[in-house]
Amino acid sequence: MASRSTVRVTENTSLDALLAEAGRLLVKVAGDAEFADEDDEGWVDGARTVREAYTRVQRTAPENLEAAVGLAVLTGAELRFHMVNHVDETWWEEGPPIVQVPDGDEAGRLLVDEAAGAARHVLSLDPDNNLAAYLEGLAHECGGVREEALRAYRRALELDPWDEIALTRAQELDDEYDPARYEGPDPNPHARHFWLLRSSERISNSGDERVLYRRLSDPADVRDAIESVLSDVEARNPDLARFWGTDEYLDQQDGGFDLITYAPGRPPTSFDVYDALRPASSGGLEVDWDAVDIDEPPPALRLPLGQPVRIDGRTYFHGLHEPVEE
Repeated sequence: MASRSTVRVTENTSLDALLAEAGRLLVKVAGDAEFADEDDEGWVDGARTVREAYTRVQRTAPENLEAAVGLAVLTGAELRFHMVNHVDETWWEEGPPIVQVPDGDEAGRLLVDEAAGAARHVLSLDPDNNLAAYLEGLAHECGGVREEALRAYRRALELDPWDEIALTRAQELDDEYDPARYEGPDPNPHARHFWLLRSSERISNSGDERVLYRRLSDPADVRDAIESVLSDVEARNPDLARFWGTDEYLDQQDGGFDLITYAPGRPPTSFDVYDALRPASSGGLEVDWDAVDIDEPPPALRLPLGQPVRIDGRTYFHGLHEPVEE
């Protein structure tokens, strides 16, 4: 169930406070959209509060990209909520062709139009926003406009060829669609600077991992997150420091510990944080920060905390995400 709002939206609420509160609530609202029942007051209340906040921001700053992206994600979540509760209870984003919202479903048709319009507004501000391109495709598919849905999915795949869900949706609409295999560095369509910290632990002998992602926008938060992961690593493997500097060091690493940097205008780069660990004088391991290249982008270039991004078919919000298996 989505958590209820703790901030009342008033005329005196600052734009930063509105965006912060909306972004915090959006994580739960978007994540629970397919699982919330129609009578889930917590979800409905959360969605209403998020919409009120973003609408207030847009009245004052109509070109605010953080609010535009947030509203597109919210409207897409409201459409998914409606699909599951009123159109097709078996609806699944990665499944077979989506059942069209019936023409007589006025609320559903309105949500389709709103979701497509919100995504297009983002693209008018940020033409390379792959999240918005995907959301536009999903809205059109729910509305039964297959040609427009396919066009939007193909655009999302041009921006991020590793979006398997967009590929699945496009091929459900056109079984002959087979994009050429992408060659070259990983694409980076994102207009703002941020990091993904990926940490994992092995859960099977076949290489399966339990993975935690942290999406971060501030260099200080990156350092804090790395220290937090290091504490977890040493708790799981207190003998790791004994193997530092030996041929067995790599074998003793129980999973991955990678910092991925998304800087505008260049491909993403990945750094193995294990390579920056050194024996601490007090025992255990510590981070040699001189070995970790953490950019210091000016605040204006950093991804706003409340602005979601889409990478490889997943939507990432600020902070720590629920674990996934890979």
